[in-house]
Amino acid sequence: MTKRARRKNKALAAPKIGVIIANTGTPAAPTPKAVKKYLGQFLMDRRICPMPRPIWWCLLHTVILRKRAKASAAKYEEIWMPEGSPLNVIYRSLERGLNEYYAERGLPVEVRAGMSYGKPSLKQAVKELKQAGCTQLVVLPMYPQTAYSTVGSVTDALHKAVRRARWKHPVEVIEGYSEDAVYVRAIAASVRNAGFREDSNDRLLFSFHSIPLKDIEADDTYELQTGATSLAVAGELGLDRRRWTISYQSRFDKGRTWLSPFTRPTLVRLAQAAEPGSRLFIVCPNFSVDCLETLYDIPYELEPLYRAALAGDFVDADEEPGALENTGKTVASCHEEAHRDVFRTKRRQQAAEDYLRGNHARQEIEDDFIYVPCLNRSRAHVRVLTHLLAPHVGDEA
Repeated sequence: MTKRARRKNKALAAPKIGVIIANTGTPAAPTPKAVKKYLGQFLMDRRICPMPRPIWWCLLHTVILRKRAKASAAKYEEIWMPEGSPLNVIYRSLERGLNEYYAERGLPVEVRAGMSYGKPSLKQAVKELKQAGCTQLVVLPMYPQTAYSTVGSVTDALHKAVRRARWKHPVEVIEGYSEDAVYVRAIAASVRNAGFREDSNDRLLFSFHSIPLKDIEADDTYELQTGATSLAVAGELGLDRRRWTISYQSRFDKGRTWLSPFTRPTLVRLAQAAEPGSRLFIVCPNFSVDCLETLYDIPYELEPLYRAALAGDFVDADEEPGALENTGKTVASCHEEAHRDVFRTKRRQQAAEDYLRGNHARQEIEDDFIYVPCLNRSRAHVRVLTHLLAPHVGDEA
């Protein structure tokens, strides 16, 4: 009997396993109405809201959403793809890729994408897997570095979805893979493929999503995980400690103290200390796929800031306002505005779209600021995910 036939017989006898690749979610459309609905759900999450829920609800619905919905919709419109939200498009592609992988191997595994807010929902994913005859559930939150506000939030939503779908079978959640060797090698390879050269004076900035310090004081190990990932990737690249650094972006509000140093002032310092001809690469390892924080914030806000500082112009080095205070108008000064090179921005957007399609071929970019796209729908990302899921779904090497 061939190996393939043995695997098929084993699959027929084994219980069917349902897998959910999970994330927070995305609006259904780049419109104020759709964004308001999404933010209304997301910002009421008990792990996200910054004050007692009754007070926060009133403030959110009477003040914040009126401003933020329109401002955020304008940003989403800039990054929206013909097929829909970039995050949703990529997750659907990963879902198809994983299902094809397990079908080729003859394994009784069914994969669905599921979001805490918006569609496809976690409840829908659980329901579909139940209808498909699955009797085990494995959930992989797509956050390499775990935090109360990310993996914790997805886990809360998962428990609610399981109850509502009346799932009666075992549920297993895979939490975090910040130091996984396959993941680390994939991130390092993506940096190299973006054009980074170890034998040069290229520098690397690891930018992670920030979290409130109160979560760290409550024993959230996120900061340790971001450091571990950065150290591992830098080691894989063979980098001297002086050639890489860590920062944090996307602070939520100014009412709380957030994990720093922030990316904005860090970029200014790096620009001021740049050697002639050196290039800065920025990578965001805690985002498994590109989203608003990378596709919009980096080319439209962070890159112009860096270019202005690199040119010697005066820029405001203070951290950007929190998401709730940001009305959607650029925080860039007039000097930064002068460095919004439309041609270069469009060229990098096209490069990012190539990555979204799974094209992680080596890029030879001679520029002084280069964003390294997330793993997205690349074959490398599928390898990372199947590797992480292997011991949970009986995928023998």
